[in-house]
Amino acid sequence: MRSGWSLLLLLSALAIGCEEAPVQVLSPEEPAPLRLRSTLLGGSEGEPGREYEFELLAERLPAWSRVEWDFGDGGRVTTIGRTLVRYRFTAAGTYTVVARLYDHSRGLLWGVATAIANIRPTPPPPAMVELPPGRFWMGSERDFTEQPIHQVELTRPLLVMVTEVPQWLWSAVMGYNPSWFRGDSLPVENVTWWEAVEFCNRLSLRHGLQPCYRWQGDTLLWDRLANGYRLPTEAEWEYACRAGTVTDTYAGDLQQPWGGCESEEPLLDDIAWYCRNSDARTHPVARKRPNAFGLYDMLGNVSEWVWDWYESTAYQQHSSTDPEGPPSGERRCVRGGSWQQGAFLVRSAARGALSPWHHSPAVGFRIVRRP
Repeated sequence: MRSGWSLLLLLSALAIGCEEAPVQVLSPEEPAPLRLRSTLLGGSEGEPGREYEFELLAERLPAWSRVEWDFGDGGRVTTIGRTLVRYRFTAAGTYTVVARLYDHSRGLLWGVATAIANIRPTPPPPAMVELPPGRFWMGSERDFTEQPIHQVELTRPLLVMVTEVPQWLWSAVMGYNPSWFRGDSLPVENVTWWEAVEFCNRLSLRHGLQPCYRWQGDTLLWDRLANGYRLPTEAEWEYACRAGTVTDTYAGDLQQPWGGCESEEPLLDDIAWYCRNSDARTHPVARKRPNAFGLYDMLGNVSEWVWDWYESTAYQQHSSTDPEGPPSGERRCVRGGSWQQGAFLVRSAARGALSPWHHSPAVGFRIVRRP
């Protein structure tokens, strides 16, 4: 009789387990850390119309699992007994993928994992010019932060983007446009240094290149062997800007180097948008005369983020070979001057510095990579 009661209790428990029961959450004493693995590029980048795998990973799983998938675009899938699913996003967008894992037999919520899917058509590679290794004279006597003038050797060839990153390319990669002045052919601006770095990694993934930047704890590391897009160093930027010249600008010396926005500078007018001719705004890239390397807007239009931390006396300790700036600091360097600045700050040697969290309608960037 006792065995009959036991069998009845067991059957009753199974029947209850099959009913629609209120969802219970595991207690804090039973943590179940989860994470999502996907075949998205870099775990986040994908294209509309292409199928991707998503797999829910955990140190332990319930004996009978159920996963409810929400892909953020209206698509929902439930899998029972397996934690891998294939999904195809049909439209461009940035989606939050949510996977909820249940113990199906008991109706317990085992855990939740999320991931971001940045779904965009891949943009074409940007036009770039290959610069050969070489030596050049870096700095000037115009300002103490640019002293001393010293010879620098860059030992590796470098691909440099012909223009500043335009808004159409930024939007194609990132899915939004932060710029104050709007227009596809205008340079992107109002971006922080951190956002510029993120753009470099995302574009690298899109083009099948190895990203240059990665996190180690709270420290951002630059992988110098990677072939992906990145920000130039100060030395690389000035080498690209000067294009073999030793004058104030790549068009020649300024007539009034310390003059304001009212000072006439015909040579600068020919190559740069600055406060005298900009009408207080940015302008489409590649409308002024390029330098001898074929690079546009190296001076003016928007100031450009570079890799280096800023120190006013950095050149006094500069390496003569492939310098990369100080190992740490509070501000990152910006170069080239912008539409809102006078001629003194729109010189090949002029140095600026901003918090990497700073964003301004006068600051953008251009990208480089190794061949």
